[in-house]
Amino acid sequence: MNCTEFLETLGLSCKILPSFDGKPIHCISTPFEYFDGDGIHLYAEELGGLMRFFDAGDTLFHVSGSGIKLRDKRAIKPIQKLVEEAGAQISDEGEISILSPLQDGREGFRKALTAILNIAGWEAENAGISNDVTSLASEVEIYLREWKAGYEFLYEQPLAGISGRSHSFSFLVDGELIDVVSSAPQSTASEVRKLADIRGIPSQSDTPIRVIIDDRSNPERARQEALILSRFADIWPLTSLQATVEKMGSAQH
Repeated sequence: MNCTEFLETLGLSCKILPSFDGKPIHCISTPFEYFDGDGIHLYAEELGGLMRFFDAGDTLFHVSGSGIKLRDKRAIKPIQKLVEEAGAQISDEGEISILSPLQDGREGFRKALTAILNIAGWEAENAGISNDVTSLASEVEIYLREWKAGYEFLYEQPLAGISGRSHSFSFLVDGELIDVVSSAPQSTASEVRKLADIRGIPSQSDTPIRVIIDDRSNPERARQEALILSRFADIWPLTSLQATVEKMGSAQH
């Protein structure tokens, strides 16, 4: 077995694709997969004395196909952060890419693939829940602004966990980080992992964190999930937030 055959047994292969300008584009297949089993691959082309690695928009296309809706810049911000942390860039059209000198092609390949794998991991955790949570956060913000009228709202605030991974919170208001989750176990399980990672750093054990859980459709399930989350953060049912805002409104009249 030669080296080419050996690499193919590992799931690594390369083939040349036709292009409009006649310059070769290399399609690199990898042994890595998205959560649904689709293979992960990327492309490479020479541009003068540089090597350009890119995904042709395939990664975000897969994310969208998993049910995660990327409606605006706020929705895509977590993905943009993962790409930048890997040392790559993402265009307005959603293509991940990086340019590197020919002699440093290995580093460019590593950064581009790392960016794609980071997004694939994020997608696996959020498929089916990110769209719901994004919409829910927008709804909750209306009530929060009534509750914290006059305070500055900061969005997608990052905080590193003991694993070294950076996590973001929906809001930072009045010195408190606030996240929003549904009562679905998939949503709360993802939140528990994030909070446990953050609380693993001793200096962050007392960081003010509040999680608002939507208890409107299934109050009992929300209560059970809230008990788990309460080990790591202050929990506030959404109906309680709504009631608080309603009382504030009544008191003003």
